[in-house]
Amino acid sequence: MEMTENVELTKEKNITELIELLRKNNMQEAANNIFEMAAYVDVMEKKMDSVLEELITVKDQLHKMEEREAEKGLKQSLKRAVSKLEQDCKAMKEKLFEVKEEIKAKAGEIVTAARQKGKAALNRVSEFLGIKKKLQNIRQNVQESIEDADKTIGKIDAFGTGMREAGQKIANTFRTFADKPEKEYGEKKFSKTEMIKKPFQAKRKLLSSILNCADAAIEKTEQLAAEVRQYQTDKAERETGSINNMEAVNPAELARVAEPEFQYGAEAFEAHQKEAEKTMAKDKVTKNVPVKSGKSR
Repeated sequence: MEMTENVELTKEKNITELIELLRKNNMQEAANNIFEMAAYVDVMEKKMDSVLEELITVKDQLHKMEEREAEKGLKQSLKRAVSKLEQDCKAMKEKLFEVKEEIKAKAGEIVTAARQKGKAALNRVSEFLGIKKKLQNIRQNVQESIEDADKTIGKIDAFGTGMREAGQKIANTFRTFADKPEKEYGEKKFSKTEMIKKPFQAKRKLLSSILNCADAAIEKTEQLAAEVRQYQTDKAERETGSINNMEAVNPAELARVAEPEFQYGAEAFEAHQKEAEKTMAKDKVTKNVPVKSGKSR
């Protein structure tokens, strides 16, 4: 993949817009995790650049290193170690570039969805968990590079120990010829190998800090997914609680409340009409009965 101009992930437009949307929608924790995840990726990239820059210096030092017969093997071994570390760092940087591009693309998708569909789309920040596997892969590569650096440092130490012991043996051989007792020279370091070892120790320190950043970035992707799951669980519990509160009401009360008032009024009106009809019937009968005259014959 061709790498474009390097821009810090924390300053990318998609990332800053997503963080701002999260904050405006009271999702501060998610906003913080997005920012910190991006920041850790930026630090990893900068430290990888530092390792590559330092390796150029080490290669130059090895080129100038005197090739005494005893040191030829060490020099060749160090050249191979530097070349492998350089290739590994370049490969890791390419993988990190892919992670950055995926994070930017995902942030852009979420921002677009949130503007079209509202706050619910912001829950898609849990999808950043998808980059966890790639970060874990980079972490594994860094761990392997640390192990390689340790092996190289071990070889340098072994060479230094051998050179020191050889020097002491030669010195004591001359003392024997001079009829002097052998001397214990102690654990004095072989200065040349100590000088050669320092840049590799510095590389190991940088790689260890990259490893820590990878662990932290992985943790942030997990936290984002966990926060969304917790939010959805809380929302489901609130909705379930509302339904349970409705069910707790006396069914008779619900029936009474739900009973339409017009139905009761219609029944009363019908009873009233029947009563009125009876009254009207009685009045009609009364009017038709002949009235007896009180006059006698």
